[in-house]
Amino acid sequence: MEDQAPQFGPRGDFSISCDVDAPRERVFRAYTDAESISHFWAPEGVEIPPESVDLEPVPGGAFNMVMKVGDDEFPMTGTFADVVEPDYVEFHEPGLDIRCTISFEDIGDGRTRVTVLQTNVPEEFRGENAEMGFQSSFRRLAAYLAESPG
Repeated sequence: MEDQAPQFGPRGDFSISCDVDAPRERVFRAYTDAESISHFWAPEGVEIPPESVDLEPVPGGAFNMVMKVGDDEFPMTGTFADVVEPDYVEFHEPGLDIRCTISFEDIGDGRTRVTVLQTNVPEEFRGENAEMGFQSSFRRLAAYLAESPG
């Protein structure tokens, strides 16, 4: 018997934004630095062991990490498609065939709007749970930026 890829429902787009109290260059660095991203990428209650993070923020570079919930591990594997500092990063998750663009907009007074746009997202990964997960990650991002040196 052959292993089959999981079947998902209809695909579509998912977008969410937040404003953080940090200059966009600093926020961009947090999203492209392997040591930083483990502090906020996953929602509250999910751990990313720093040693599991492999980021090469250049087109064609790796975007890999492991998210842990208790004893369960969920690998996230992708490839950077484009990186334009400090404007945006774009990556592709081949296993799910999701594309993600995270953009960083200077909104003045040293603040940044972070916008996540995912395309080709299965229905199961959009909606209220996705929104709650990203809001949780954004809270962790804001706390990390407030606590860590600039």
